[in-house]
Amino acid sequence: MAVHSAAVRRSRRWLTVALTAVLAAGPGVFPTPALAGNAPLPRPGDRQLTVGGPGVLLDLTGPATLGFQAAAGQRLTVLAQRRTLTADDNTDLTIVRDGATVAEGTLIVTWASASVDFTAPAAGAYTVRISPRAAKDRGTLLVSLVGASSGALTLRGSSRTVTIARPGERAILSFPATAGQRLTLVARRGTLPKDEYTNLDIRNPSGDMNTSGAVGYDSDYRTLDFDVTETGRHTVEVNPDTDGTGTLTVQLTGSVTAVLTPGKPARITFTQPGERAFVTFRAAESEQFRLTARPGTLTTAENIQLKVRTPAGLDVVDATLTTAKPTATLGFSSSAGTYTIEIDPEGLDIGTLNLDLHRLP
Repeated sequence: MAVHSAAVRRSRRWLTVALTAVLAAGPGVFPTPALAGNAPLPRPGDRQLTVGGPGVLLDLTGPATLGFQAAAGQRLTVLAQRRTLTADDNTDLTIVRDGATVAEGTLIVTWASASVDFTAPAAGAYTVRISPRAAKDRGTLLVSLVGASSGALTLRGSSRTVTIARPGERAILSFPATAGQRLTLVARRGTLPKDEYTNLDIRNPSGDMNTSGAVGYDSDYRTLDFDVTETGRHTVEVNPDTDGTGTLTVQLTGSVTAVLTPGKPARITFTQPGERAFVTFRAAESEQFRLTARPGTLTTAENIQLKVRTPAGLDVVDATLTTAKPTATLGFSSSAGTYTIEIDPEGLDIGTLNLDLHRLP
């Protein structure tokens, strides 16, 4: 997809797709918005899209419709790619079932393509309405219907290669998790184009978003830290921001836990890229502490973040270990309870970090 700036690339997904969750809804629950040019309803004999099949090349002289069949729960994407269609104004894309809008998006004048992601709420016939806003826009538009691949992730397992084989395709990976776990998703670019964003959404079993991010053109990897709030099967959606195809590797890591005793140095070991560590210690009211942290075999090519949290979860002191300043010494006073030290290497390095906690007189 040709775009004019990184900012446009970053915003494309959020500006073009307005997904309506209608998994439990019946016909007519959501009103269909007015469409530019009064796009006609589908007629018998309208051209049909098939999932993963060849696209339909429309020669637009005004609004048009295409039909397709979908199964309940099927994750699909309608991809519209500008060929010779002029761009005096935007072109709207609306997916409709039984008169109700399921999802909609917009092909912006400066873009070569737009995709609309959705989940089919029920089995049956669907319609794609294509509505150029400018009456004088003319030319060809290639419209395709693309499915989503699926797979599974294993906590602390090996990385999984995700292949985006067709423009507009998504990948949905699932994994079980238990409330209270602290996890990290590590995504590394394979052969997907470097000049695009590959979006990553992590959703709870209820479907609510837990966290999201992207592998951008400025980095070949991304780590997403998240805390599990619901027990059950979670999903990761991998969604390239443009029409690029290629590969990405995804890995799910956990976190390291340890107990620190004042006066006894401890070595914390990170065995997988992206891991965080949570180290606890007990404190009494009004005690004074000095904490020293320095890398063992961990490097500081990427920063290492360190935070000390009170029993109430508030950050009391923090530091960043860098190549220029690889050692941090932090002093603080305590209230009674269990304190937590969170250690988060920002890169993909593995190895050891040394902690030394002392009570001061």
